[in-house]
Amino acid sequence: MRIGGQVTAPALLHRVEPIYPEAAALAHLSGIVILEAVVSTDGCVESVRILRSRHLLLDKASENALLQWRYSPLILNGVPSSFVLTVTFNFSVQK
Repeated sequence: MRIGGQVTAPALLHRVEPIYPEAAALAHLSGIVILEAVVSTDGCVESVRILRSRHLLLDKASENALLQWRYSPLILNGVPSSFVLTVTFNFSVQK
């Protein structure tokens, strides 16, 4: 992001929680998945990168959920701009 000028911060408009895969729950997989997402000028998540993996099943569920998130655009000096964010999902087995 460029520094300076007028900035209107993006707002999260639509959030989707990851679906805990049944196979992961049966295997008692838990832990934290950290992802980095690039949000386009129209507020859609256009790419996701796994920064901290727990297991392929949990990683994929996290990525699928994050790709559905929608934001109002980041406005920098009156111009919509893309931005990068970091998201953490915590999976825990319910007893």
